[in-house]
Order: sequence, then structure tokens, then C-alpha cells
Amino acid sequence: MIYVALMMAGSSTRMNLDTPKQYLQINNKYLFEYPLETFAKNNRIDQIILVVDKTYMQKVNSIIQNFNYKNKLIIVEGSTTRQKSVFNALNFLMKQGATDKDYILIHDACRVLLTTKLLNEIIDNLSPEYAIVPALEMTDSICYSEDKKFIEKSLKRDNYFSLQTPQAFNLHFIFKAHENALNSSTNNFTDDTSLVIITNGKVKLIRGDKFNFKITTFEDLFTLKRLIG
Repeated sequence: MIYVALMMAGSSTRMNLDTPKQYLQINNKYLFEYPLETFAKNNRIDQIILVVDKTYMQKVNSIIQNFNYKNKLIIVEGSTTRQKSVFNALNFLMKQGATDKDYILIHDACRVLLTTKLLNEIIDNLSPEYAIVPALEMTDSICYSEDKKFIEKSLKRDNYFSLQTPQAFNLHFIFKAHENALNSSTNNFTDDTSLVIITNGKVKLIRGDKFNFKITTFEDLFTLKRLIG
């Protein structure tokens, strides 16, 4: 089985919005619906877990009532951090009887322009030996600044990458990594591959997509509107 956890529990604090950005609409479609449709239309995806803040669970349930692929969808309540929200989805699937042969793709709902091509490439590379993350090589010069005012050190960009989602994992492995982190009171990870690395697991890089950017600022939202048309 191949599962998807679509992370929708964020509060958009950086954009200071009354409504979390995943519930904004472009062309009469909520932002989270764009990647949701890409996952749902792919016949290699068996089930999609919508991880939703409890405040919006009723709203999301109402939105998906007329969704063509509703039978693939399950809503799970999110938590106070992304890491805990991911664990809620993993824990749900484990309780439903997920096996060590199952995989899960974890995706940010506000990476709206996920393509079928990238999704299929991730699925094609699934392996119990490593996790998978789409990544882009850095093209700008990079520096380090502790005070965020003055450059302290210039870094060689050749070996640096920016990571995207969906990130893919053997479900049992990533569940154990999350479980161990929470048991040790480590609950501030915002990227699931970091949990794989600290448990000595391997993460394979595949080429990402520059249009698979995450909506985090009003500039991003403006760019998205221009691209969608």
C-alpha cells in the first residue's frame, strides 16, 4: 500500500492571515485541493490522510463531500506542531494494520503545484533501504549569519540543496523514528528526513521541481496566482 499524509494543520502565522493559507481559494478551488487532486487521480496511491486542525475538520469534511475520489480520503486531527501532526497520521495507519511493506508520502498542502511527473518519479524510487526527498541544487551564493545582519562566513553552494515534499518513507521505519523522537521529548523537527538521518537511515535525493514551491509569503501567493492564471 502507498499512503499519503497531506499536512493541512498549519496556522499560517508567518502570513498573519485570519484563514490559514491552505483554505484560500484560487479559481474557486481551495489551495489544498490542487495537490489533493494530483494524489487522488494517481491510481498508485491507495489512501490519502488529510491531517487537519480540529477547528477546520468540519469545514474540510464538508468540502470533500462532492470530491470524486472521496473513497480514498480519511481526515485525521492534527496537533500543535508539524512533527506531532505527522505522528498522528502515522499512528492512525499503524492502528489500522499498516505493514512493514507499506510506504507513506508526506506532503505540505501549500506546495500546490505538485506534478504527476514528480509524484511518479518518487513512487518509482520507493525502497525499504532509504527515504526519498525531492531537492533542488542551490543556485544563489550562500552565506552564514548568526545575527542575520552581517555575513560571518561564505559557504560553497555546490554541496547544498533545498528540500521539498512529498518525502517518501517506509511507513514502519518513519513511524519508529517519530515514536523515538517523541519519547525523547524531541518535538521540534519540521522536516521528516531529519528524523531519518538522526536514526542513521539513508535519504536519497531526486531532482525536485522549481514550481513545487511552498506558499509561505504573500509574494509566493502572488506568483502562484500568476502561474495558475
